[in-house]
Amino acid sequence: WASCALSGAGHAALPDPCAVDKSVPEYKIPFHPSTYAHFVARKDYRKTYDVYKDDTLLNRQPKKSRKIFVCLDEQRGQYLVDGLVAMDFPLSSGVKAYPTKTGDYAVISKKEDHTSNLYGKMYDAEGKCINYNAESTDPVPEGGRFDGSPMPYWQRLTNAGLGLHVGKVRRHPVSHGCVRLPRNVAEILYRQTSIGTPVTIRKTPLPVPEAQKVPAVQ
Repeated sequence: WASCALSGAGHAALPDPCAVDKSVPEYKIPFHPSTYAHFVARKDYRKTYDVYKDDTLLNRQPKKSRKIFVCLDEQRGQYLVDGLVAMDFPLSSGVKAYPTKTGDYAVISKKEDHTSNLYGKMYDAEGKCINYNAESTDPVPEGGRFDGSPMPYWQRLTNAGLGLHVGKVRRHPVSHGCVRLPRNVAEILYRQTSIGTPVTIRKTPLPVPEAQKVPAVQ
């Protein structure tokens, strides 16, 4: 985990880490190493599997607002508590054939031990897997079976099958349209959210809150 206990106000002149040019040789991160802005400003931000976590925000009681933000372009997500980023994590959205649709959603149901009724594996009568990427509408061989893919810590966003769940995460889209999360992230989000928690899916990244920018020590 990368973590942060500092937050700072009064630094509106600092750039948005999502907008800075990290490709120039002289680039130096202008934010304090313990801040969320520093994490986003890392040159490897788009490629890293690291998770940023602020335990102070996660443990805050009461929480006035909670929200999940998904950025398709960067294949990363943020969990916000009272307008501040409590977690930033890698994810994998849908491939071109099954794109994850942008929009404003809300958690409409939750199930810790969920199994897909759309996608999974197909087995023959002898129990041998004959299709690792099967759909429930595919013909089942005589004596065979279709097993839906496990989707632990499932949080449903639509009745059409869009949701958040544990799955294999790469630094590019790999899913059938859902948002796949690392297990440790999915478990925390599942415990933090409730029915009605808003989830926004966009192509572009979320700007870093000004309160989470602190200049580096000179």
